[in-house]
Amino acid sequence: MNWLEQKYVNLLSFRLKNFKRKQSNVFNFSCPICMDSSTNKFKARGYIYTKKGIAYYHCHNCNKTLSVPKFIKLIDSRLYNEFMLEQLKDKKPNEYAERMKKPVFRKEGILVGLKTVSQLSPNDPVKQFVVKRQIPNKFHSKLFRVDAFMKFTNSILPGKFDESALRHDSPRLLIPFFDKENKCFAYQGRAVDDNKVRYVTIVVDDDQPKVYGIESIDPNQKVYVFEGPIDAMFIENSIATAGGDIVAALTELPIARENLIIVYDNEKYSRETIDKINKAIDYGYKVVIYPNNFEHKDINDAILAGMTSNQLQYILDKNTYGYSLAARLRLQTYKRT
Repeated sequence: MNWLEQKYVNLLSFRLKNFKRKQSNVFNFSCPICMDSSTNKFKARGYIYTKKGIAYYHCHNCNKTLSVPKFIKLIDSRLYNEFMLEQLKDKKPNEYAERMKKPVFRKEGILVGLKTVSQLSPNDPVKQFVVKRQIPNKFHSKLFRVDAFMKFTNSILPGKFDESALRHDSPRLLIPFFDKENKCFAYQGRAVDDNKVRYVTIVVDDDQPKVYGIESIDPNQKVYVFEGPIDAMFIENSIATAGGDIVAALTELPIARENLIIVYDNEKYSRETIDKINKAIDYGYKVVIYPNNFEHKDINDAILAGMTSNQLQYILDKNTYGYSLAARLRLQTYKRT
């Protein structure tokens, strides 16, 4: 296995359950394709190894065999694109430079001058927060650090925060919302300290739907809708609202209703959450109603508990309900557990 393949396997490691390095070129973990075992959470029959100079992935349970690049692509297509670009850079630097003249992602307008999370030192509190939450590496170049959130906001929207508020200013993780042209029209500041106000959302352009992730989805496929951007970062083709009424926010989007699947937080004892799910069903949206044995509050909590994005994708798909009596009956069962 070459150094580049090792680098990207290590970048994926936090998403691979029971991941461990057996030898210098041998990695072992639970298979993310077949999930390895439903009865033994410590079972790990997936291996990455090198044979005749070529690195492979093989599972001794489902017998799936892939080259390492194809395995990376299967787990994270965007990370695979980064892998291919870096491989191109290593082999054909001139061609790489030519391709990189047109950036995949633009920092426009209000974001100019801010450091991305990928540019921060490992001991930076914002970087540590992102790493601790296991936010995928592909988003590190799309998230920013702002040294003084309120002061920064006042430079864009003068007078948004008064002097008394500014005295309690602090650094925050900045999560930008982009339109289809990659122009930032809103952003969320996430506290990385013990601030009681964890999220502050700032809207710069009121004409845009207040939805995160619009610039990167395929609206012709099923689109998952979460209550917060961080959860959306773990599931492919996902968007999120900035709090408030999801159903109201979705009415502004040019996406077919049948393609949208709303995923509320797993709060079965919350009257407010039950009412939200009922409203979504009333309006004809598909919703996820988590199984009774799902103990995590949201997607990120499940990731931190050791689940993978593929496992969560499977759970979401198996527990999606449309506008039907079955959805109503399942919701009644959900409330009673």
